[in-house]
Amino acid sequence: MNGTRTSRTRPTAGRYVLLLLLGLPLPLHAETTLLRGGRIFTVTQGTLEKGDILIEGERIAAVEPSIEAPPGARIIDVTGKSVYPGLIEAYNHLGLVEIWAVEATVDIDEHSDPITPQVSVVDAIHPDSALIPVGRITGVTSALCAPAAGNVMAGTSALIHLDGHRVSEMVIHAPAALHITLGEPARGRYPDRSPMTRMGVAALLRETFTKAVEYREKLERYAREQKAWEAQEKDPESPPETSAEAAKRQEPEKPARDLLLEALLPVLSGKIPVVATANRLGDIETALRLADTFGFRLVLHGATDGYKIAEELAARDIPVIVHPILTQPSSMETLGVIYENAARLAAAGVRIALHTKSPHNVRNLPFEVGRTVAFGLPWEKALEAVTINPATIFGVADEIGSLEPGKYADLVVVDGDIFQPLSRTEHLFIAGREIPFENHDTRLLERYRTP
Repeated sequence: MNGTRTSRTRPTAGRYVLLLLLGLPLPLHAETTLLRGGRIFTVTQGTLEKGDILIEGERIAAVEPSIEAPPGARIIDVTGKSVYPGLIEAYNHLGLVEIWAVEATVDIDEHSDPITPQVSVVDAIHPDSALIPVGRITGVTSALCAPAAGNVMAGTSALIHLDGHRVSEMVIHAPAALHITLGEPARGRYPDRSPMTRMGVAALLRETFTKAVEYREKLERYAREQKAWEAQEKDPESPPETSAEAAKRQEPEKPARDLLLEALLPVLSGKIPVVATANRLGDIETALRLADTFGFRLVLHGATDGYKIAEELAARDIPVIVHPILTQPSSMETLGVIYENAARLAAAGVRIALHTKSPHNVRNLPFEVGRTVAFGLPWEKALEAVTINPATIFGVADEIGSLEPGKYADLVVVDGDIFQPLSRTEHLFIAGREIPFENHDTRLLERYRTP
């Protein structure tokens, strides 16, 4: 993947006219839709107490207090309803697992070696997963599909839309990040080899990043030498050479390709961040040291003890994907967990994102976020944590995360506060397509509903 999704060929209204003039058929899914009269939470441009949203094809065409409906537009009256950007699940394995007990359906983790940065979730996503329609039903329109925290270097993730018949239609941005693991999940995972301790995990990370730096230097040196050689070959005024001189000046040999180290080059150049799963304070500090040494952009995931150094994380502009939100301590490294972690980080100025982490419970995202509000996170900050913040963290804030013209038409219409369990989702759009609410769970409900 080159970081750009495959278009579903939904032209804007202006292009419809051109197609009609040329006598060509309109694309099957092309549509102009006007949402009229809703309370619009744009996230980045304030709240319109009553306004309209015009959707043309995949994109938002306008967000205004009042919009005249274009000819042929479908009009949906959302008066008295709230319109939000589609929610973003900032870390999950959705599309990589179906049934935990059936190993053939579990592709979350390449558990063959501690260092696997070259593997990509794009090669494992299952677009027809039954969990995707279930997960999006409460307004979740996109997710970071990530490899599981287990290997020291687990591979690269992809930010995907929760709609599409093909992986290429779903991917918004890939690779989105490289994922590494510090602490309990990575130590002692492979009994017959290192690392066996936190020291070994950190040492293996340093060794691998150092090899990547050396590999990059080899490639850069080869590029310089090749350029110089080509320039001399093309120089018509170059003096004649003896056979000995010609032998010395042979074309430089290109370094052997190393796909493992090649996968780390976008990290070293700053194109993608490193998402480090680290919960205990000492593991968080190890991640900070690694980022300082190798100069990569760091995003913390988990960060159970993040509140203990919230001011430092804010000063260093290090985002945090907070987890757990609801659970009590589940391991030795999460003994310091507090329900106020997200609130304290946000209060210090840390850019936070929230997630469920569970492929089977993505639909609970708004309600888990509501719990963080109950424990002190301001409501507006909570909305940012599942919209514009994850979009910014993964470099797609110009595509998703808020309701603005030009962005994907990812939005949800709710009859109240989206974080309240009693609120009802009434309309859901992903890239301009209205998504039906039918899924595996609703079919079971209808099948076994008492007459």
